Amino acid sequence: MSCEKERMRIAASYRVNEPICNLKIRVRVVQQKSPLAELLAEESEGGETRDSSFLEEEDSIFSWQEKVFGPFEIDFYADEKNCLTDCQLEYHRRIRDEQLRGARLYSYTENDSYYADDNLLTVPYRSYLSMKNQTALPTIRNRKPFRERYNKDVIDDKPTNDRIRSSHYLYTERTTMHVMADLSRKDEPASIGSTDSETLLCTVTYDKARKLLTISPDFTNDDERERHYSVTNSYGVKFNYRIEHVSEGRTPLESQEHCEDARRELQQQLAYKEAELYKELQPPPPNMSTVFMTLDIVSAYGFSYDGLFITYFIDLPQHWSTKQKERLFGRTQKSLLENKMAHFSYCMDISLHYPSSESEQLSNDTSHWPRLLFSVASLDSWTRYRIEGYAALPIPMTPGRYEFTVSTWRAKGNIIDTLRRFFVGGSYELEDITYCGIPMTHEGKVLDKSNLKVVPSGDIKIYMNVIHQSNIHTKHSNYQRDDADKVSTDTLMNNVENVLEQFKAAKERMIRIRTMTS
Repeated sequence: MSCEKERMRIAASYRVNEPICNLKIRVRVVQQKSPLAELLAEESEGGETRDSSFLEEEDSIFSWQEKVFGPFEIDFYADEKNCLTDCQLEYHRRIRDEQLRGARLYSYTENDSYYADDNLLTVPYRSYLSMKNQTALPTIRNRKPFRERYNKDVIDDKPTNDRIRSSHYLYTERTTMHVMADLSRKDEPASIGSTDSETLLCTVTYDKARKLLTISPDFTNDDERERHYSVTNSYGVKFNYRIEHVSEGRTPLESQEHCEDARRELQQQLAYKEAELYKELQPPPPNMSTVFMTLDIVSAYGFSYDGLFITYFIDLPQHWSTKQKERLFGRTQKSLLENKMAHFSYCMDISLHYPSSESEQLSNDTSHWPRLLFSVASLDSWTRYRIEGYAALPIPMTPGRYEFTVSTWRAKGNIIDTLRRFFVGGSYELEDITYCGIPMTHEGKVLDKSNLKVVPSGDIKIYMNVIHQSNIHTKHSNYQRDDADKVSTDTLMNNVENVLEQFKAAKERMIRIRTMTS
């Protein structure tokens, strides 16, 4: 491999349809020929052109999660005092019983405590999204209490609920394997952590849920035989290595087992879907009626600032209840404006229950029907937080599909508040979001909002589907259906009798006319 070209180390991911236990990779390491050694070899008419005190050439095949011990591990696990865990004790028994020797090419499996990046042990990992959240959340979450704020007229003591916070981190079940090389001198004892004793050649990761295999760096294909990867030890000696995929095909027995596993997995998924469907379609609680509602917050437009997000809250009147209390409020993701419009497509579904005995009263009194309350806010790249608008929308009392364009408003302040809102953020907020509709604590027929100065803001586009489920409605509909069938049958019989009578009368007239003409 001395005349080959060095290849860039780029990871690659592959979709795996075969059992992962069939995976095998071949790793071949070759020491590069030194130019000075080649020159001396030519003058001496032949001879070795590689340094024999280091690894010259080695080829090894690794199966998935196959444990191959390195020189240091052989010395370390040979002493039983160093073995603390069950896995380490198993390594000790293997080395003692099988008389294993350390290999220059060895592996670390998921049972070994090896970390490819040493910085993870000293520096805490910070993702890009977590750093963005750190700059965004304090403005919303860690604000001063209501009494300590500069604008005392602001209405909103606790605009953020702890249960609204969501996790933006995705944890998946992955299994990792590392292929290592010992590039130190043969006459030196191996030591853990040394750059020569432990050189990472490749990392293989398998995601079981997605059946995704990731190898870093990628395989050196047969079409690229002149390509290789290079690594250099602390003595300046360079090594070339190749990574090849040498897995064998699936046997007929394994193919049959794979088909059975796939069929079993499909049956489990179908059973799960049937259970979920039955759970969704199960009858309402006794003496209770149910309102199923699906809400889709599509977009928002007409607002002044970028970085919009919408917080919704379902205001339940008295005698209403739900088993999904965590869905009574929520918050969309933050969306940047595109053509003066922010797109969300935030969907949620919830089921609300109310007593069946009060269905007639509720149908006549809209004030005892649930409402949707919205709060639109913005958070820009300078962490300036502003309330953009409020809105209230009664849930439709009749089932069906609806499309709403909800207009919003926001509280208006003086010129100082306007300048503060523009330069540093901050605006008037509602202490109780139900005040944008009818507050729960309000008593009486008249609600005076004349002291609140507001200005119109943007609009929110919403899709909504409403379904009613009730045992009373079912029985009533059955009675109506039976009555309708009975009425339609009687009408049909009357029509047939009328036709027969008319036919009989027409026949008699024809006979009378014939007798008169004859």
